[in-house]
Amino acid sequence: MASMSAQSTSTIDPHLGDPQLTASVESVKDILATLRPNIPSYQRPYAWTAKNVTELVDDIRRFRPSGRYRIGTFILNHSAEDDSDHCSRRPRPNIVDGQQRYLSFALIAHALLSRASDLTDRFIEDLSTAVDGISIPRRRDDRTGHNLRANHDHLRTIVSRWSPDELNDFTEFFLNDCDVVVLRVRDLDAAFQMFDSQNTRGRPLFPTDLLKAHHLREFSRTDPSRDSVLEAVREWEQVPPAEINHVIAAVLFPIKQWTVNRPMPRDGFSSHDVDLFKGIREDAQGNGRYRWAHPVLLAKAAVDRFHSDNSTLLRHGVVDALDFPFQITQPVIDGEMFFRMVSHYVSEARRAGIAGDASSPGAEAGDDRDPRLAEVHKMLDAMPPGTGYRYVRELFDCLLMAYLDRFGWYDVEHAALFLARYAYLLRVHLQRVYPASVDIHARRGHDRIPDADGNLFADIVHALDPRSILDRPLPSVDEAGSEPLRRLYGLILDTAERDEETQREGIR
Repeated sequence: MASMSAQSTSTIDPHLGDPQLTASVESVKDILATLRPNIPSYQRPYAWTAKNVTELVDDIRRFRPSGRYRIGTFILNHSAEDDSDHCSRRPRPNIVDGQQRYLSFALIAHALLSRASDLTDRFIEDLSTAVDGISIPRRRDDRTGHNLRANHDHLRTIVSRWSPDELNDFTEFFLNDCDVVVLRVRDLDAAFQMFDSQNTRGRPLFPTDLLKAHHLREFSRTDPSRDSVLEAVREWEQVPPAEINHVIAAVLFPIKQWTVNRPMPRDGFSSHDVDLFKGIREDAQGNGRYRWAHPVLLAKAAVDRFHSDNSTLLRHGVVDALDFPFQITQPVIDGEMFFRMVSHYVSEARRAGIAGDASSPGAEAGDDRDPRLAEVHKMLDAMPPGTGYRYVRELFDCLLMAYLDRFGWYDVEHAALFLARYAYLLRVHLQRVYPASVDIHARRGHDRIPDADGNLFADIVHALDPRSILDRPLPSVDEAGSEPLRRLYGLILDTAERDEETQREGIR
């Protein structure tokens, strides 16, 4: 994009006769004065902190000697569904990507104008025009308001330290020589596919962000209440993005693949796989009219009817809420049900101790773990570090979630130990464990492991009773490398277990 000229370019769909994509390079001054984007209520809160805006200001000052500074890309969607500016006949574009920088630009402009007495007249006029054109959304979340106020105060403190010459030099460069690539896309699906990086100072996009965008759009179509949509976003935002991505990409997605004997893609879960988490559209033209969708839709109707008929009893705690019977291998209903599904599996994962990367905030929520899994977690948490052990632990996590999805928490202590011993057979029999090793073991049993044939995921999803899984024999293990492995397979006893064994021997 850096080589793109300021002249707008477009591609035309010959079937529609309208521009589907226009791209232009626009100065910060023009963006603030004329863009006036609409930031939908379902967009994530304004999350930049004082550190982020300080880095942005520092970068602008550092690039000033270079003559120009390109500050990323904005992606806008122009469609009939956009919220319109009721003061004008011209519809306001929805901002798909770039809201964090747009709002930060607005705060910088306000901060600069706070020193109007030290600015030249033309900069005062430019900043005043820019400030008048700025569109800052009214949100009900405390986080956005807090960050906007804190960053505004911080930016005013920064510019208050500059000399008049520094102030005017920065203002001129910021308004006229800092620019942004603005992509205007009519097709919202295409806009979200282009949404491949978030802010220049933000985190990379996860494929789950594309799912969020898709299902929010479907939610808005099926439920006109903005409060309902906003509540779904609030619940989503309360979970760290990395945790949501881990649950979907490293737990639910592998289970979907392995259950039907499909190998995991080499690059893992990507934007090419998001359709697995799109499913039933409830409108008249959607695929909900097909028979395969009816069981899921009927289950949703039954749950909704129960809550409607018993709203008073539920409100007073007389009866318990009826949970939707989610199944990983069943299709998801687009929109609200996707967010309910994610909430369900995040909760299950936390309770099962499936937290993902140790650096994730969710990984530290040990209090959420079900105490019945404490002994197995104690053994697995003591395993040596290393990627091979991590790959096997992720396989165990998937097996445990598949079991919970099928049978709930019935006999979970026995199930967890059985599934851990099955997964860690890879560490017993292989010197090195790679993702391909895990993939083979998950789908058919690794050929280096005696008597470990068959697809345990497929067996679980088709089993009618947990005993048919838990009573099956496992390959015997007479020797295992590390002490935690030997403890897992009962080759080392804890002190209490050893005393109990000695006592039994004495009785004999």
